[in-house]
Amino acid sequence: MTTNPSIVEHLSSSKDIALMIGEIFGIFVVGLCVGLVGALRKKKLKFNFCKEEETKFVQTHSQIHELLTELRITIRACRCLIFQFHNGGSFADGTSIKRFSITHESYENGIQSIMLDSQDVFLTRYADIIRIMDENKASIIRTDSIPQSSFRSGLEINNVEYFSLVPLKFDDGLTPLGFLCCHWCSSDELDSIQREGVSEQMIMELILNNTQNIQFHLTQSKRNRKKQ
Repeated sequence: MTTNPSIVEHLSSSKDIALMIGEIFGIFVVGLCVGLVGALRKKKLKFNFCKEEETKFVQTHSQIHELLTELRITIRACRCLIFQFHNGGSFADGTSIKRFSITHESYENGIQSIMLDSQDVFLTRYADIIRIMDENKASIIRTDSIPQSSFRSGLEINNVEYFSLVPLKFDDGLTPLGFLCCHWCSSDELDSIQREGVSEQMIMELILNNTQNIQFHLTQSKRNRKKQ
């Protein structure tokens, strides 16, 4: 039986076209697979990086809380808190609205937490805090010795008889970061520690040393967040 040459050529041509389409498809599939693998690897690396940074963030703030708790127990305070300043929006003229919030808190059993009640607070409502920090550097202050104000009212509501305020600053030593506040809800605790030979000056030295460690961890945390 004789095969028509045109039919053979047609079949050969069709076969070549099919092979060419198959090769193109194969290249496309390989490229797609390579791209997907690359994307998955990149996403995994990014995920691992984010996970690592998040772990560092949690560890840093756990260390801060441990420092705060250690300080509270050592000086026999009922509550130790870290307040941080932040921008809470802008006024109509474009100037920023200064606020502060409690970011870390350590309190003894039987003492109520005030963290949730002190978020996004207008700094203008508590301007006397800045004045007190300027006028009473490194000292323990009796609550009823300061003028009537929103700050004093807040202390009295939470049964705070004595307190101390120490500023927290950025690395430059000038820019305010916030402040560390210690509360004593009973003068008995201060009396007992002082009877053991620990003077007010020694208590404040402990607070100031702890403040430096807390500042270091806070600024490190902020620096790491900016890198992300």
